Amino acid sequence: MVTPTGDVLLALYDGSAADSARLYPLTDLESAFARLKANQVLFLFDGMMSRLRGDAKGKTASPRWELGGGNTVGLIGGEDLTKGLEDDQHRHGLFTYYLLKGLRGEADTYHNGTVTFGEFTGYVRPKVAWAAKSQFNQERRPLLLPSLKPDNQAASLVHSRLAALIGAETR
Repeated sequence: MVTPTGDVLLALYDGSAADSARLYPLTDLESAFARLKANQVLFLFDGMMSRLRGDAKGKTASPRWELGGGNTVGLIGGEDLTKGLEDDQHRHGLFTYYLLKGLRGEADTYHNGTVTFGEFTGYVRPKVAWAAKSQFNQERRPLLLPSLKPDNQAASLVHSRLAALIGAETR
């Protein structure tokens, strides 16, 4: 849910604006990330956004994804998440579909048997944008916050090792 000021409130899959006790402010989650003693926190978000309250005709601010403070990097399914882009062919939303394909090895740009976060984001972002435009005639650009620089340690974090995936699938 997005407030008129752009604050993001996370809701359980069965949550609603009417049940504000079950809404969790993203700022609280960001504070929890900051307290972790982790070297790096990766936040992946794929969901739909709706207005929390306010004038339905009035303009609601864009969601404020204030990630990237300290050790957190976020990959968000898109700028405008008011509509899900799903179809029977993918059996998931586009972001999740390409996220899973990337982790299974299609994002292994260097063909070394591992998929890093840098390779992964470099795969998912253009694939989702292309599929949204070509299959749904809509714009969808996943957000990476903050942008990854080549020396950022998050870019080299290994998300999957293909040999481990292949071994797990043959058991």
